[in-house]
Amino acid sequence: MKKIQTILGLLLVSTLLMALFPIANTSRAQDPIQARVIPQLLNVRDVPGPNSNVIGQLSGGTVVNVQGREDQADNGGLWVYVTPTTGGLTGWVLIDYLEFQPGVNLDTVPLTNATGTGSTAPSNPTTPSDPAPVAPTGAATGTTIGQVNFRGGPGTTYPVLRQLSRGLAFAPNGRSTDGQWYRAVIDGQEGWLFYQLVRVTGDVNGLPVIEVAPPITTNGSTTTTNAPAAPSSIVSNIGTRARQIYVRGQQLGNRPDVFSKVGDSISASPLFLNPVGSGGLRLDTYGYLQPVVDFFSKTGARTGNSFNNESLAARGGWTTYDVLNPELAVPGVCQIGETPLVCEYRVVKPSVALIMFGSNDTAWVDSGSYRANLQTIVQTSIDMGVIPVLSTIPDQLGTGVNRVAEFNNIIRSVARANNIPVWDYWQSLQSLPNYGMSGDGLHPSFDPTQETGIFTADGLRYGYNMRNLTALIVLDAIWRKALY
Repeated sequence: MKKIQTILGLLLVSTLLMALFPIANTSRAQDPIQARVIPQLLNVRDVPGPNSNVIGQLSGGTVVNVQGREDQADNGGLWVYVTPTTGGLTGWVLIDYLEFQPGVNLDTVPLTNATGTGSTAPSNPTTPSDPAPVAPTGAATGTTIGQVNFRGGPGTTYPVLRQLSRGLAFAPNGRSTDGQWYRAVIDGQEGWLFYQLVRVTGDVNGLPVIEVAPPITTNGSTTTTNAPAAPSSIVSNIGTRARQIYVRGQQLGNRPDVFSKVGDSISASPLFLNPVGSGGLRLDTYGYLQPVVDFFSKTGARTGNSFNNESLAARGGWTTYDVLNPELAVPGVCQIGETPLVCEYRVVKPSVALIMFGSNDTAWVDSGSYRANLQTIVQTSIDMGVIPVLSTIPDQLGTGVNRVAEFNNIIRSVARANNIPVWDYWQSLQSLPNYGMSGDGLHPSFDPTQETGIFTADGLRYGYNMRNLTALIVLDAIWRKALY
């Protein structure tokens, strides 16, 4: 009997101790995914969707907890339910206007019940109605963050097998030698995706490195070696800064499908991009560029579409001084005291500017002044919400001038300092006859019997054809990485 009483006593003491000192829960709730608001003001909506009600705005730089996401495949983008870390306004925002830390996996954010058809966000959005599947620990998983070309190899010179929609999940099974492309099998088809158009998490370094032979461009039975350099070397430095400039520009009223040409005679010439907008385009094996041509062709800039528009900020003989000189602005179009650059941006309202100065500056402008002028051009563009794309200048042959390398280094340096895109036109000309230059040694070469928008192997022997092709490659990269 005493033994039973002892056992009951111990149980009673144990129960009292558990009541007074409950066992601590050793499991730790998952830290919420946080993001920062990019634009100065971001609309917050009652339900996901571009046509829903705006219930308020969040200021630029606000840090928010991402508590839920929609489950719709096509609603103008991916929408997430957010709460500022400091409390206050909660609601739905478009993910494009949020900046996340590298490696964030949005698939771990729970799905909400909101459909964008009048329903409101759940009172507890952290409780998912249909939890997203969790990948095995360490496994690499990916999701497309925009419309993505699924290619036959790791590069944009490989053929497009198909186009993948935003939000498509995939499992990468390999990566390119430079780490910029992921290989995957989707619906039984093997192909490659560019790293900046997908979000991949997990053990990326564990993916095998796959070496793929470069594509061979042929003209009949003859292999050509004068095709353009890979786009990764033609355009670089398209990051979050470009997206931020674009978002600000949209708030200022700039038009997403319009770009401007800014520069000297090489940019003002009707040989530059005019054939693209006037029916003289022949893409040949570069058919993947047709969507970006269509995108920038549909809206009038001023005197035409963006490709054949007569720019107010490009003229023969101009230097970096001239585009900043109010006395050279077009009377009757530009306002008093307005520089040609500001006039072009105010009238045309572009989202992107293709800028190339230096061929005339090399003759008499010192490097310090050139750098300062270029920085002013860049800063003016940024302030007006226009993504400035700085182009390197071509070689100058037989002129006695040997400052091209010096000025191109300044162009690249200014682009890096401002974290803006750089278009290496000079590099794309190096394999062409006479470095892509005409007999005067100052202007790109062209065939007077054909349009400069012909991108066959024969056409791409000329400097202006190459300029037009690489311009489209640049616009395509910026469109997909910064304007989507």
